[in-house]
Amino acid sequence: MNQQNPTPRLFLTLFLSTFKIGLVTFGGGLAMIPFIRAEFCDKRGWIDSGQITDIIAASQTLPGVIAVNTSALVGYRIAGVRGALTAGFGSVLPSFLVIVIVAAFYNVFIENAIVRGALRGISGAVAALFASTLIKMRRDSLIDTLAVVFFFAALALVFIFPGLNVIFIILAGGLMGFVTRYLLRRAK
Repeated sequence: MNQQNPTPRLFLTLFLSTFKIGLVTFGGGLAMIPFIRAEFCDKRGWIDSGQITDIIAASQTLPGVIAVNTSALVGYRIAGVRGALTAGFGSVLPSFLVIVIVAAFYNVFIENAIVRGALRGISGAVAALFASTLIKMRRDSLIDTLAVVFFFAALALVFIFPGLNVIFIILAGGLMGFVTRYLLRRAK
């Protein structure tokens, strides 16, 4: 869906949605993606699954935190520049508040066995969310044989060269996709 009518209620909903996602998501920015997809694609219908896949891809190529990039791009798609600022702020504020609280009580948190145990349990749930997102994105991303070939080539590079910066893999994939599409179009 294209940009919504920018009303104060829309901005409040956008802020509260990204704030809620930022508040309950553990495991880094990639862990937010299933929640962003569920909130803005499935629940609200403000963007479709193809758009969220494009937004995630663009977010990974931009400098900065993927959670903020994704939130800001979703906000931009929904309500323009003000939507991007609203969604970005909503996604950053919970982390900022949590860091301030943890910094104030660092020694209490780090030595607490219950907190350590809870974080271990949360890490398993985050891994399941990553797997779920991968399966959902597969439907929208691996749409032809060429995309599947690029996927397995990138996967092989990640495992063969674990120290390789992923930005090079992303740029190479984009370049190869452009070149092959250009050559295929020219051959027709």
